[in-house]
Amino acid sequence: MGQVGLPPGLRGLYVVCLSMILSANLTIAQTQAGCPATQPLVDVKYSPGQVWSYKARASEAASTLTILKVESLPKVGEIIHVRIDGITLRNCSGGPSPKNLAHAPFSRDAIDRSVTRLLRVESDLPNFEEGYNDWRNHCGGGYTITVAEVVGIDEKTFNSQLGCTSQP
Repeated sequence: MGQVGLPPGLRGLYVVCLSMILSANLTIAQTQAGCPATQPLVDVKYSPGQVWSYKARASEAASTLTILKVESLPKVGEIIHVRIDGITLRNCSGGPSPKNLAHAPFSRDAIDRSVTRLLRVESDLPNFEEGYNDWRNHCGGGYTITVAEVVGIDEKTFNSQLGCTSQP
């Protein structure tokens, strides 16, 4: 959950959409009775700053994901936080279309099934604190579906929240 490339007026609506997606589609969940503390984790394959290509939707073949943070949650396991760039969530109302997801948490297996090639390593991470803090405040878990599947669900939810009954 977090910021997207939208004007401020639509950003709040989109955060609501992402909250709905998280509650409906996170199959790994933390207990609600006080969020367990996360622990930093060193992963042999994934580390902050890495930019990966992934099995994106056909219309977004150049889309990338950036590893933001790797950590462990008790009873959940490894969570890899990513930013997804180069997407276009079609807007059924003709308004602005989000071009990125600033923060999305995934299980390691979901990332393994998604990534295809390490493209580069960036020394500066994009700002993801707002989305990360929102995730923590809601005792978030991690997506177990692929990155492309999450982008597709985000698009449907985004348009549903705009009041569209059919997809563009």
